[in-house]
Amino acid sequence: MEIILGLIFLLYGVSDLLFRFLGLGAYAHASRRTPKVALTFDDGPSERTEALLELLRRHGVKATFFLTGEKARARPDLVEALRREGHQVEDHGEWHQAWKLLLPWLEWEHMRRNPGRYYRPPHGLHTPFTRLFARLLGKRIALWDLESKDWLDLPPEALAERLLYYLRPGSIVLLHDGPQRTLELLERVLGKLHELGYQPVTLDELQPTPLGPRQALIRGLQGFNERYDRAHRLQRVAYGPFDYLKYERKSFPFAPFKGVISWELHIDSERVIELSPFEVLRYTRRNFRELSERISKNPGEAPEIIYGFSYQAEAMRVLGFKPYPYPLPRYLTWIAGITTTWQLWLYRGDLPQLRRRALASLMYLTREEFLERFPPSTPASPPRAPGEGQTPPP
Repeated sequence: MEIILGLIFLLYGVSDLLFRFLGLGAYAHASRRTPKVALTFDDGPSERTEALLELLRRHGVKATFFLTGEKARARPDLVEALRREGHQVEDHGEWHQAWKLLLPWLEWEHMRRNPGRYYRPPHGLHTPFTRLFARLLGKRIALWDLESKDWLDLPPEALAERLLYYLRPGSIVLLHDGPQRTLELLERVLGKLHELGYQPVTLDELQPTPLGPRQALIRGLQGFNERYDRAHRLQRVAYGPFDYLKYERKSFPFAPFKGVISWELHIDSERVIELSPFEVLRYTRRNFRELSERISKNPGEAPEIIYGFSYQAEAMRVLGFKPYPYPLPRYLTWIAGITTTWQLWLYRGDLPQLRRRALASLMYLTREEFLERFPPSTPASPPRAPGEGQTPPP
């Protein structure tokens, strides 16, 4: 009996890992080439739905609402108002009680009772039967690639800063219809979305596609990447959809410049994963001009060296960066080989042969060389997000 219970527990755990945490096969984001994003609201309708509708109307934004069956039947007027305003209405199941999903017959009823082409499980929870039931009912599983965290007791300003920091082209954003904090968060975000170049649309207009294995793995690693950003206090150079560069202020780690204040460049690979090399080069130049502007405006905090440790050494050489002329620790080369192979496979699907593997190189410019090559940006550059320069909150 213990063996059977253990196998059942394992089956439920593996299902939740693959299909909720990774989101394998789910609709969690769209193409990373489009500036379109979808704002989605769970758990409605609520006593704040009308206020939420007014806020969206004021900013000209259409969204997608995942409604709970019990609440929808209690307020058909609000369901009709959502449709009348042009918002998309989809299924969030009959109840919002996770324990009921653990019993197959209750999960079937939960998914069967309400219409919708998309179904979002409460909390994203998956059992071994969720995908089977969805297929039988002709429903697509809709998840997300960005949580607003509007259920946390954090200031709306901090939540808005975090959302704009991690929002990407094609993102599906998880929000909730109910908390007052959601309204306060949206007051700070909706206007900035248009300014930064994003286009909020419904899920149908976004046209997401199911996640394959590599895309699912990238989604599963998002929490790790966010913790890394916080731990190293990374800052985005600019907040437009395709502004992919980040930097970390630190002491230069290698002789003979060890201890010199420097900015290490980091790449948000997922943000430009589908762009052509020419497009990436264009956004790189723009981000470098933005970085020069920041250096010029804050000379007291300006770095002596700007550098990157990347397998894109040839691209950086084209931009004028120089290879670091001094020997680096051997262990660093070994780590770079593993990291490079992993990133090439994860983000590009390439797996270089061991005898020809592309190793990362350290490329750098001094502050004076950087400012000369990339003069500060012009007023035509996209506006920055509010509170830029702060480390994103948890």
